[in-house]
Amino acid sequence: MTIQVSKEGEYVTVRLPKLFGFSVRSEFKQATGNNPTGTKYKLDFQEVERMDSSALGMLLLLRETSGGITSDILIVNSRPEIRKLLQLANFHTLFNIL
Repeated sequence: MTIQVSKEGEYVTVRLPKLFGFSVRSEFKQATGNNPTGTKYKLDFQEVERMDSSALGMLLLLRETSGGITSDILIVNSRPEIRKLLQLANFHTLFNIL
């Protein structure tokens, strides 16, 4: 699966692939890079089985380009092991993980 983007209400939903990492960096940038500051994102992690450190960097860059502290980014449908990784990296303080 590749990254899929759709508009659902006020959120841009980005469905991520099984391996969320360096190999999809340009695709992730294309999916999120053309939206204005203040765009609300819902990142669907349902398919994500593994992610690497570059994925964490992509999430931080997305947060910065979508408004920094005031950004509205939801991380949804994450598996327990992915959720644990995000919490270990303290991403639960930067993103809304549902």
